[in-house]
Amino acid sequence: DVVMAREADAAIFTFGQVGTADKETKAQAITDQVSIRSHDIIYRLLEDAKDYFKNYLPVKLVDKIHGKANVQAVFDVTDSKKNAVSIAGLRVTEGHLYKEKSADDTKLPCYYRVYRQGKLFSGDGVNLSASSLRKGKDDADSVRNGEECGLG
Repeated sequence: DVVMAREADAAIFTFGQVGTADKETKAQAITDQVSIRSHDIIYRLLEDAKDYFKNYLPVKLVDKIHGKANVQAVFDVTDSKKNAVSIAGLRVTEGHLYKEKSADDTKLPCYYRVYRQGKLFSGDGVNLSASSLRKGKDDADSVRNGEECGLG
């Protein structure tokens, strides 16, 4: 088991007295830098395994609605590169709007959906992200309920 764990760059999980390794196996595991994780309580084994394997699993993205806003007006402006850009003037009606969120020291983009008369207008499966989020002329990380902002 230790040799297979070393080759797979894995750990060994044991449960109860049956999973106790002898001195020779423990010495081999130390030499091969293989972790043997022994547990007497099944819930602790499951928590340890979940903790250990979370680094090997792909990140599962989940839709979470942070807030809602109503479009008050749409402004056509010119950006610093002389390109025409549309900016939505919004009033936040629920929660917060974010340009991006942080999770485990990783910045994650926030995506927006546009609804018109209760129907999805921005296209199903289309991820709209903000290039800018401003309160007045100042850049903003977030905008709270009741505040106005510009979203580009």
